[in-house]
Amino acid sequence: MLDKARFPGSHGRDGVTCPYCFAVVPPQKVAFRCRGRAGQRAGCEPVLDERLAAYTGSTASASLPPVFAASGRRSRATCPDCGQDTGSRVCPECHNPLPSAYCDSPGRIVALVGAKNAGKSTYIAVLLHELMNRVGTELDASLVACDDRTIERYKRDFARPLLEERRLLPTTASAATGPREPLVYLLTRSRAGGRFARSRTRNESLALVLFDTAGEDLRSREVRDLHLRYLEAADAIIFLVDPLELPGARAEVADEPRDAPSDDPDSEPINIIARVTEALRDRNGTRPGDRLRVPVAVALTKIDALRPGLLRQSALHRSRGGAGVLDLDDREAVDEQVRAMLHDWQAGRLDLYLRQQYAEYALFGLSALGGVPRDGKVGAGGVRPYRAEDPLLWLLYRFGMLDGVRPGGK
Repeated sequence: MLDKARFPGSHGRDGVTCPYCFAVVPPQKVAFRCRGRAGQRAGCEPVLDERLAAYTGSTASASLPPVFAASGRRSRATCPDCGQDTGSRVCPECHNPLPSAYCDSPGRIVALVGAKNAGKSTYIAVLLHELMNRVGTELDASLVACDDRTIERYKRDFARPLLEERRLLPTTASAATGPREPLVYLLTRSRAGGRFARSRTRNESLALVLFDTAGEDLRSREVRDLHLRYLEAADAIIFLVDPLELPGARAEVADEPRDAPSDDPDSEPINIIARVTEALRDRNGTRPGDRLRVPVAVALTKIDALRPGLLRQSALHRSRGGAGVLDLDDREAVDEQVRAMLHDWQAGRLDLYLRQQYAEYALFGLSALGGVPRDGKVGAGGVRPYRAEDPLLWLLYRFGMLDGVRPGGK
């Protein structure tokens, strides 16, 4: 499965997909924002940006220098009103910023979906922290927030409570109770320029657009349109699955206090995956019998809750090597192990459904916390993620942004 040609992109779009409103914009239609007046420098005065205010639902922070049309194929343009040069490109539909690296390279959008108890918020917090630190260093990659709103929300809602105060994050409330914006990041990786240009490097970028989506949001007509646009625009999807919601897996839980399984149908992994799949099939006009081309990573979370004996002889017991490449032997071993676990837990229909609906999918096991929490707090050892980055590394490989190796020499 992993020796196929790398995935070239799921949509073949002739344009830039805005990671905020998900409009597909032809490169020449990308707009610019004036630099504005600063000190003694001439420039346009701030005005209320009505399109940006409509997107955010507030006029706060929406008074900015004006947006103007120019050829977005170029990296810079001259404001027709004040004559100042600017490189600040924006989406012409919602007026949110479009990073230069995202416009100038084949950026990708990765969507994250999970059932109500899958630990999406915790996973988001830990994955981003790993990419900003250990994994980013390993990959020679930088992770940068695309706007101030993302910076503030990550610190307030994710990093501070979980990583600093060691408090568990609350279950996501439905977006019907209030607007929710995505966290938008740009992951940029520097790589050698090829066989005949070893002294050169090139940058490749991936847009990580993360919604902390409540399970009920995907069945509510009032709030699901944005989520469906988000999923439809995605070049890949990561599904998070709580193994404790699989009845056959609960017998393998270590002797620790655990909540009873939820009676909420939105907590059942196959229900969420099927709801997303059917929505995507309808939106894309996929014919019956055809499989969706978007690659899907399906990750069992909270594997630290399983009995140690279950994983001792497992591929999941090994830590991933940190060499800045994808170990294909390890990847295949983990995929086979997780598939066997699903069938042992009488959850093989999940594997069957994925095989029927998606042309390409892979299975993973991970733990965002690395230990069992107690009384609403992270365990005594702190946050110790285990293989949380694996799904994203596989997608980077499929996008051609990460090399794959076989240490065994096969």
